[in-house]
Amino acid sequence: MNDGYMSAVKPRAAKGADAIATAISADIGSGLLGNGAWLKQVDIEGRYGCTRADARRALEALAIKGIVQRIPQRGYYVTVIDESSRRELVEVRVLLETATVASIVERATARDIRDLRRLAADFARAARHGDIAEKYAANRAFHVRFTELCANRELAKLALAVQGDLPTTPIVQWRSQARIEQSCREHSLMLDALAKRDVARLTELIALHIRQPRETTGRLSRGARRSS
Repeated sequence: MNDGYMSAVKPRAAKGADAIATAISADIGSGLLGNGAWLKQVDIEGRYGCTRADARRALEALAIKGIVQRIPQRGYYVTVIDESSRRELVEVRVLLETATVASIVERATARDIRDLRRLAADFARAARHGDIAEKYAANRAFHVRFTELCANRELAKLALAVQGDLPTTPIVQWRSQARIEQSCREHSLMLDALAKRDVARLTELIALHIRQPRETTGRLSRGARRSS
């Protein structure tokens, strides 16, 4: 596990145990706090500008959710997700998110699609100019807005929860700048399919986007020609 990792992370303000837990969870999801990183309460206080009591309550709440683990007499650390577990979570995410597609296609309005294109553009800008936390936040905002179009609220909540269980690093979500740029293209293609009400194409694109096979450019291009 990664001792001393917190000291390398930039401080940021958060108030109240719930806000601190949310901020820690976001930093884990973005990879700022990596697999196995120790989360010392004194470091939590300094990074998030909170009291010792709020730091403890935030860590306890995250432990209940399984986001962090506690070793008695030692403290808390970020839950380690190995490659096998990550692959299983990816397939669960595929099942859940593709199950939302028909409802999203049925319910999405022109305004919804405009909002999603704006969020996709925000992510594209973050991909070029932002740090990892900004990339994560912009990507998350796009996927939350997209998934919440599903009429089945419980299905949408499950899908978003599993998204949050998949850390960006160290089993890297974006292996390179090229992979980030490909994610931008995939967002655009997903929205094109949504605008055309093409359930089959959107389902295919979402599965590819989540699984992130190393060579998808050809398949994306062929699909784009097929749906054009």
